[in-house]
Amino acid sequence: MQARRVGLVALLLGLLSAALLHGRLGAPPVYDGIVVPPAPYRYESPPPNLRNGNQLPLGGQAVLPAPNGTVAGGGVQTDDQQVITFWGLGTLKAPAGTSSVTCTIQPVANPPAPPAGVELRGNVYAINCVGQPANGKVTATTTFHLTMRIPPGTVNDIRYYDGQSWHNLTTLFAGGGDPYASVNAPGFGEYAAMARSGTATSSSPFSDLSRYLEFYGILALVLLFGIIAVAQEIRRRRQRRPSTVKKR
Repeated sequence: MQARRVGLVALLLGLLSAALLHGRLGAPPVYDGIVVPPAPYRYESPPPNLRNGNQLPLGGQAVLPAPNGTVAGGGVQTDDQQVITFWGLGTLKAPAGTSSVTCTIQPVANPPAPPAGVELRGNVYAINCVGQPANGKVTATTTFHLTMRIPPGTVNDIRYYDGQSWHNLTTLFAGGGDPYASVNAPGFGEYAAMARSGTATSSSPFSDLSRYLEFYGILALVLLFGIIAVAQEIRRRRQRRPSTVKKR
């Protein structure tokens, strides 16, 4: 009985240590499995200290049915999941005779210059939809949801370029240190995360490593105390096993 209690205490200590290290005791968590830290941000033009090992960002494409020009709801995301968009039914307007709409998100190699006093953070992405056949013009009649992954460092907001100038958008940042921000996108064009000039462009080269060390450190603690609990349970059962006496 004493051994079993020791095992349970060890397991509880492991879970408590994991919670303390993770630093999220403010609200009861919803368990959805162990969350693996995201892969490093993919830069189109990486900072000098992050060029080694950088992978170029990916684009994304989706085809939405549009019988008689009525575009169904749906969305598109980049293949590396750095940008995600979603349109509701009726958000997109297509020309008469359109049978489908092709929507794309592409990183921009030569983006428009940012406004004075502001610097780009991470990639600029071009979002557009065209009707098929004949690449008919598609417009957004209302705002649509846009979520972008933001790179390490300071980001003040996401901005929209309409072909002539940049526009500041009300930006919601994910809580808990998750590297994502969302806006209500007003139309097709370029989108980018930005920050006031002079703020830190990125965290240290070891920021991604520290996130992985935190994750695997927590996992190791849970596994360690779990193994201790199992070992104690096995020992308890062996002690309770009746001894056999050999007959002569």
